[in-house]
Formats: sequence, structure tokens, C-alpha cells
Amino acid sequence: MHNGKIGNWHDCRKDVEDLIDHVHYPHREGTTDSEALFLVALSKGLINDPISALQATLRDVNSIMEKHKSDEPMRISCALTNGKEIWAFRYSSDDQSPSMYFGSPHTRASEAGSNTITTIASEPSDSDAAHWFKVEERHGIHWTEQGLQHFKITI
Repeated sequence: MHNGKIGNWHDCRKDVEDLIDHVHYPHREGTTDSEALFLVALSKGLINDPISALQATLRDVNSIMEKHKSDEPMRISCALTNGKEIWAFRYSSDDQSPSMYFGSPHTRASEAGSNTITTIASEPSDSDAAHWFKVEERHGIHWTEQGLQHFKITI
């Protein structure tokens, strides 16, 4: 899931796509910055270390935007999963990234157990603030069955 954009994508696109390695580039089917970001992150080791891979991706894309003197920000709010764990990231170059919340609202997916999070969303889906928690700017969360860890995004 990705909500956001790479500023001045039309100017930066070729240089960003050049960051995609030869193993992953054949999977490039569309023209969106979302797909490009995902393939760059895969190229930088997303499977083995999602936090480091996404931070390296953001660092390199920021450098490309600076090279092209981008006057639009990069804004990223995204979530990734391997089927067992979830990583969610909120970052922007102008500290105005799309909002992100996590929580356990009552849904059909709700079940008793330790550390149940049923939703990661751009905004709360109900008005009960007690079960919604905001992911702060330039921060992320990593959810596993064992617990929730917060981390700072450093580029």
C-alpha cells in the first residue's frame, strides 16, 4: 500500500528507474512512482531488511530530486508485509506526509489475543479515538505476533 508521490516525477523518473536492478526491472509493468519505489526497495534488500532497504530507497530518491532541483516534495505513507509481519512507513521531505494510523477498531477481523492490530489506515475509520494511534512524521512501525516496535526513519 502506498499513498503519496515523488515530487516532479516526470523529471526524476528515469534516474529513479535506473536504481532498479536487473533482477527486478523485468517486473516493471506500469509507469507509477509507487511501483518504481517498490522495485527499488526490492533491489536494495527489502526481503531481508525492509527498514534499511526503504531508508536507502528514500535517501537515493531524495538525492535524485535534489539533482533535478525538484520544487515538489516527496511524500510517502506506505505499508509492506511478508504475510507474517507488517512494516509501515511515514516520511516526507517537507514534513507533511499523508497521515497514517494503526489500531484495533471492532471489525469482523477482531479477535482476542495478544497485540492484535487489525487496521493500518490513512485515517481512523470510526470516531472512537481510544483504539487509534498516529504514526508520527518520519517514523514507522513494525508489527509481529510478538509485539509492536516503533522506529525513526533516518535518511
